[in-house]
Amino acid sequence: MGFKAHFRKAQALATLGKVKEALKEFLYCVSLDGKNKRARSEAQRENVELPHCSNQEGTAAGEESSSLANPAQGKVSSEEDREKNKEKDQKAAPTRTGKCQEKKRNRETLEDSELPKKISRQDLPAEQGAKPDFGIPLGSFDASDLECSLCMRLFFEPVTTPCGHTFCLKCLERCLDHNAKCPLCKDVLLQCLPSRKYSKNVIMEELIAKFLPEELKERKRLYEEEMEELSNLNNNVPIFVCTMAYPTVPCPLHIFEPCYRLMIRRCIETGTRQFGMCLGDPVKGFAEYGCILEIRNVQFFPDGRSVVDSIGKRRFKVLNQGQRDGYNTADIEYIEDQKVQGDDCAELVGLHNCVYEQASSWFHSLKTSLKNRILNHFGPMPQKDEDPQVNPNGPAWCWWILAVLPLESRAQLPFLAMRSLKDRLNGIRRILAFISRNQN
Repeated sequence: MGFKAHFRKAQALATLGKVKEALKEFLYCVSLDGKNKRARSEAQRENVELPHCSNQEGTAAGEESSSLANPAQGKVSSEEDREKNKEKDQKAAPTRTGKCQEKKRNRETLEDSELPKKISRQDLPAEQGAKPDFGIPLGSFDASDLECSLCMRLFFEPVTTPCGHTFCLKCLERCLDHNAKCPLCKDVLLQCLPSRKYSKNVIMEELIAKFLPEELKERKRLYEEEMEELSNLNNNVPIFVCTMAYPTVPCPLHIFEPCYRLMIRRCIETGTRQFGMCLGDPVKGFAEYGCILEIRNVQFFPDGRSVVDSIGKRRFKVLNQGQRDGYNTADIEYIEDQKVQGDDCAELVGLHNCVYEQASSWFHSLKTSLKNRILNHFGPMPQKDEDPQVNPNGPAWCWWILAVLPLESRAQLPFLAMRSLKDRLNGIRRILAFISRNQN
């Protein structure tokens, strides 16, 4: 049942004088919609309202008086009898008052002992962050009563929007990727996008944990399985199809498409903070080689867009392509440079030093304005390593110079696939020589 159905049931129970049952329903309504003032007010009223004096005793006394004065019963009272009855009524009045007060005390004591103290009028949570203590069962719950209207599963990490509707956190965020409005009432929720902070519905969590522990355990198990699958950085790795990315080189990204908003958020939620970057391919969908990027920081904007500060980590080869929830995925294997020894190693060191000096000279020959633009985007040129084979991906300065050279992406891609540092250095040397000739 929804909020309205439970609220009407609570009103009906209150009308019938079933205070405890009505209170349970009103509290359930508060858990469904914590900001509904009417439900909170009724819950407070039913919790603290004391019963009035029973009318049954007064009615019985009235019937007794009527019977005494009823001529049909043949009981005609004399003046003396009327005086005696008057004195009897005066004595009965304090007795009835005492009984009424005693019943009030008994009822109040009963309510205090049975109802949870944290749900009294003064302690009823004013905000959703309060944690009520449900000391008595509030009726038998069914898992379908506490389902998210978006995923149709038991609420998991429930949050309540400013307009008063409750959803699973992940379900709400995914809806806001496409439209910054409440999925039910269409109220604008732009205030949630920059901070990515939502009001946690603690009452709903307490209800589920208290009355549906097995269902909650199963829901957590499914969630953990999903997170474990999303954390795998070998199979079904998320792929951002965009531009060239290299190990150790910064790669700032502007995220605005809903599928990539979801992808970036999942990378953060799983804790890996990593995803693959590949060039697009008109035939295959995306290139056969790419680079893993690691998220260093994310800045969110009020309209849902974000700027992701990422940096290259490792190179990989695509084995199989796939898709998940609108974005591309791939099964991958990581690639590294093949190391050489002996005379080949000495030759490699000499080549490495020579090409480094050539690249440094070219960069410093650029105009100041262009150099500043490169420095602002990619940072300074990395220093030369004493051992060029110390890093499995090769020297960092090689990737930096490839990123800043005026090459088309298709000309850069073969360098990413190379497993020979010698071949990569020779390729960079030829490009620098060609550019220098053209500049001269």
